[in-house]
Amino acid sequence: MKQRTPGYILIPIALLIILGAFMMVIPVTEVGQDGLKYVPINAWNQITNVLSYWIVWVVFFLALIMLLVLNQINKVVERKKFETLPPEAQEAYLNDKKIGYIKRLIKSSGQRQSEAEEEAIILDHGFDGIKELDNSLPQWWVAMFYLGMIYCVIYIIAYFTTDFADPIVEYEKETAQLEAGFTEWIRSNDIDVDGATNFYDDDQILEQGKEIYTNICATCHLATGGGAAGPNLTDDAWINRVDEDLFRNIYKIVYDGSPNNPAMQAFGQTKQLTGLDVQAVASYVYYMNQVLENADGLPEQGEVVPQWSQGGAATAPATAPSTQPADATQDTPSDTPSTEDTARPITDYSESPSTTQSSQ
Repeated sequence: MKQRTPGYILIPIALLIILGAFMMVIPVTEVGQDGLKYVPINAWNQITNVLSYWIVWVVFFLALIMLLVLNQINKVVERKKFETLPPEAQEAYLNDKKIGYIKRLIKSSGQRQSEAEEEAIILDHGFDGIKELDNSLPQWWVAMFYLGMIYCVIYIIAYFTTDFADPIVEYEKETAQLEAGFTEWIRSNDIDVDGATNFYDDDQILEQGKEIYTNICATCHLATGGGAAGPNLTDDAWINRVDEDLFRNIYKIVYDGSPNNPAMQAFGQTKQLTGLDVQAVASYVYYMNQVLENADGLPEQGEVVPQWSQGGAATAPATAPSTQPADATQDTPSDTPSTEDTARPITDYSESPSTTQSSQ
């Protein structure tokens, strides 16, 4: 008489199978992280998501009741079979049961039949003196085989009747979640002109500003800033003067648009660029105008502002927006203190969500 699988083993395994089936068919609410080290975290997030559905708890409760009833029925059947055994078999059964299910399972995995047992299961055919034994498959192998079949059925049903493993649906959901997260991040971290800082001497911010400028501004102003459909950005003349500080003036024009030219869009107001993006591109335009040589391009347009020229522009360290009067004379870039000597906050763009740029 074989030992039956005890309830404390059978019931948890059955409940875990049910939980795994629910994890497959219930949509994921959080975007999983890539990499093997995140597998436990992703699995735990999905488990908590599955357990938030009341129907899951109802199924668990009904399954637990049925498994407990089945376990009691197995005990009754086991007792009835035990009573029909001879005394010697009963004693052997009880001694075997004392070992424990786990130890007995490990022991049986490497145990061979006795010669008498092998003689009883020898098949009646052979070749060259080689005989075949009619061995039963190991229980762990049989269990894995049946579990694989159950998993296959659940997977096929879930694939064709739910959104499980649908790449288009998963892409749309993840995109919506990322956009919502980006919107929330912008709401919490974005800046306006009063919070903007001139990073004309920060290579990392300048690279980001250059990328934005190349994608959007270079269409009208050329990559060199020399001007085409838009004015030359490297000379000393300015069509728009909406602030007494050059950097703030550039920021406001990019963010709010040009009051003199409707073709110059309000990239900040239209949400094509965030405040942080405008800060980066304004720093780069300031850098082109104040640090680089004037580019060959269109002739001067607008009003020449002496204090904004390379010889007299406000090129103070990148600590905060300038609040000095328009007629104040500032140091030239060569006289400006280095970033190592000036304490200022540096916005870490590398950890912020990426911004999709639009072409002008």
